[in-house]
Amino acid sequence: MKQTFLAFIMLAFLFTSCQNAEENTGNETVDSLKQMDQNLLVKAQKLFKVLPEVFEKEGNPITEAKVKLGKMLYFDTRLSKDKTQSCNTCHDLATFGVDNLPTSPSDNGGLGTRNSPTVFNAAIHASQFWDGREPDVEAQAGGPVLNPVEMAMPDEASVLKRLSAVEGYVALFAEAFPEEEKSLTYENLKNAIGAFERTLMTTYRFDQYLNGDATALNEQALRNIEKTQPYFHDGSVTDLKEAI
Repeated sequence: MKQTFLAFIMLAFLFTSCQNAEENTGNETVDSLKQMDQNLLVKAQKLFKVLPEVFEKEGNPITEAKVKLGKMLYFDTRLSKDKTQSCNTCHDLATFGVDNLPTSPSDNGGLGTRNSPTVFNAAIHASQFWDGREPDVEAQAGGPVLNPVEMAMPDEASVLKRLSAVEGYVALFAEAFPEEEKSLTYENLKNAIGAFERTLMTTYRFDQYLNGDATALNEQALRNIEKTQPYFHDGSVTDLKEAI
């Protein structure tokens, strides 16, 4: 009887030991996976930066009134000679900021020589237009309005005359630029549209991940990040063609 009792005690001890070992192994596996995910996040944070919700510019602070005015101007076909084109015609926000055409149409029904780049995230670009001739979205915003193969307005004075005749625009310019005695100017038209475009940033789950939210991406997305690691060293691409 005593031998049977001792055997039972030994079996119970062995079972408990094995169970504890399995639990410890499980915990170690979980801890290992957490460390791998943390290491991946650290690597990703070295390679990529978080997109801002808005991209401010010194000298053109973003205000609610300015963005409201800029959005109205962005969608207004009255900025083109025959009132057929708006900024949104070629940079359609409903189709990822482009018109999906080989070359964009002009106010008179003809075609330009280049297609339209997306307006989303354009504010963070080092230069504007395909040839890089303008430094920022404010400077870019005034170009197509006066371009004869785009919106084809003859000059700045014609644009301001047309806007001044629109009920509400005078008040909206004054509200957006309260510090200026004469607020309805071509420069402020560019600043308003630019302010609106500076809010068109495509922040999403990847930005949440880079901010430290490890749950923002699913497992497949994390593995895709892992696959890019061989192509990067110290933040530079070693073989861009292969990486793409």
